[in-house]
Amino acid sequence: MPPRLAPLLLALALLLGACAPVAISGDRPSAAHHRDDGFVNSDGTRVNKPLGDLLRWWWSRRDLDLDARVHPDRIAAAWASLPLAWRSPAADAPAGADAWRVLPVGVDAGASGGPAGAAQAARAAAARVAWFGHATLLFEVGGLRVLTDPHFSERASPLPQLLGPKRLHPVPEEARRLGRIDVVLISHNHYDHLDLPTVRELAAQSGGSPLFLVPLGVDAWMREQGINNVKAFDWWERHAVGEAVFHFVPAHHWSGRGLWDRNRTLWGGWVLHHPALRAYFAGDTGWTDDIAVIGQRLGPFDLAALPVGAYEPRWFMAAQHVNPHEAVRLHQALGGPLSIGIHWGTFQLTDEPYEAPIEDLRTALRGAGIPEARFRMLVPGQSVVFGAGAAPR
Repeated sequence: MPPRLAPLLLALALLLGACAPVAISGDRPSAAHHRDDGFVNSDGTRVNKPLGDLLRWWWSRRDLDLDARVHPDRIAAAWASLPLAWRSPAADAPAGADAWRVLPVGVDAGASGGPAGAAQAARAAAARVAWFGHATLLFEVGGLRVLTDPHFSERASPLPQLLGPKRLHPVPEEARRLGRIDVVLISHNHYDHLDLPTVRELAAQSGGSPLFLVPLGVDAWMREQGINNVKAFDWWERHAVGEAVFHFVPAHHWSGRGLWDRNRTLWGGWVLHHPALRAYFAGDTGWTDDIAVIGQRLGPFDLAALPVGAYEPRWFMAAQHVNPHEAVRLHQALGGPLSIGIHWGTFQLTDEPYEAPIEDLRTALRGAGIPEARFRMLVPGQSVVFGAGAAPR
């Protein structure tokens, strides 16, 4: 399918996949972002993208060679430009231990390699975070295994066998043999973040379904799919699982899986608090002043997973997706934790070339005087491990 047709065909698929309006949960106290006709962002605004804007965007792509922008050689070159491994500068490390280090795909914390490397790394570390592509992360901390926005299908679409943005790289090997997952965090219900085949497979895992923590309204959809181990959250609500506490926090975005359910379910990011790791997962967001509030209320963080892709053209994408320069501002507003880029490199959702998020992030970091080691891009399957001797901040 020609990439320039993807937005129009996906819009058609939304018509075919449209569902009845989802009722907003009524058991929460009234809040400013709750409206009779759906949710709004914390500043009272909505991201509105009418069909006319979609057609304008489609027409603007007519002269772009979008296939060339994601050619396999281009993808390979982009990945080759990323370091295989690095560790925190000595100044960041507690005495006698590395604060964190990033490993090549499949290599354990002791650099011995082998197929069990990732599992060995998790056992040797206080915490491990692996990026599987797009917004899918695996957190392993204190024996708890947590997935964010899991997506292992070939397309991000309501009709994943027929149309929609196609996966640009294979699902990482570790993701194909996940083992048991305890908790799944969903940021919002867009097709590139909430993938029905993947969540169904997770719900059917041996030993019983993981606990799905989702935004308000998404719980009703999950139950319609036969997934019942689910809890829904408004912004700033939290839930404890063992030593881990999960906080649902605001983002500047929107929701919808069909023609009639726009903004009828909430959207947001997640914060994980655990004695071994404090992490922020932004999900999908445009620039928002909420980020400073999140940092003040729930920081400081050891790790932030921040979106850096799907940002061109800006006239169409700015309200819903930060670009790398804005992602650096998010990083700064959070106090400069170790940050990793997400929401790039797996699906061609927008117009920028494959390597643009890498290059634009480097430019933004240089302009801000921030070392590249503080905000890195990973290859799918790569991990960040936090040493057992690294005390949380």
